[in-house]
Amino acid sequence: MDRALLLTACGGSSSSDSGSTDSGQTQDATSGASNQVGLEEFGMTDEQLVTSIDGVESAIASCMADVGFEYIPIDSVTFRDAMDSLGDAPGLSDEEFVAQYGYGLTTLPPTQDFGAGEENASIYNDLPPADQVAYQRTLLGEDAKATFVITLEHEDFSTVGGCTETAIKQVFTAEQLSPTYFNPFDAQVEADPRMIAANQNWSGCMREAGFDYARPDDAEKELLDRLEAITEGADPATLTGSAKDALTELEGEERAIAPVDLECQQRFLHDVEQQVERDISGRG
Repeated sequence: MDRALLLTACGGSSSSDSGSTDSGQTQDATSGASNQVGLEEFGMTDEQLVTSIDGVESAIASCMADVGFEYIPIDSVTFRDAMDSLGDAPGLSDEEFVAQYGYGLTTLPPTQDFGAGEENASIYNDLPPADQVAYQRTLLGEDAKATFVITLEHEDFSTVGGCTETAIKQVFTAEQLSPTYFNPFDAQVEADPRMIAANQNWSGCMREAGFDYARPDDAEKELLDRLEAITEGADPATLTGSAKDALTELEGEERAIAPVDLECQQRFLHDVEQQVERDISGRG
């Protein structure tokens, strides 16, 4: 499946290829790291990404232990597998996925797993209900969906809380913690004249179908903003009355936009982006 291109707003990185090489120079991707621009999240190299995952997971475990909870660090291989699986629906093609779920933003039910791995899920499930609430709040803060896996994949730590926030702040730079941070490799790709032309062609394709968006992630950002306005932080499954009606309408719009987006990206963006990424990274 190649939904990484379609789901640009939900996954900030251009590539999750663990064998990818480095290209160019930038500021440190992580504290004390070299200044090479990598192809992973936040412009990290593969080695830097693994080091960052291990560092945050270890710091989460220490923070949880300080308040009396057990947390077992997730190893980097399992962690990256979890990142790769986000938004995936086994057995569905791209076309089948977007027809059923759109981007999967408003249409997928919220997960009951707070994303801490099987061992920690077992620890959590063995706790009394009151302690489960405390454990989850201590680990994640107010937003149970803002797990390290999800926020790292999305390159956006603005919603993290609890020990996850404490640990991330120990490992990532202030620049990376900023909501305005933009992956340096993605910036190089977007600035390429071929991508500028391809984005313009994509935008024209969307307008022909009645959707006026300048950039491939604009539709998803709009949907997320409207979803937040409708739910006001509540579980979408609990909505009633006019709020539920508004959510149903938004789900329908998502299912209408996403297939057109996928078709336009396949026509105008996919091949160009892959070639530009290969040229910039030197992957050949």
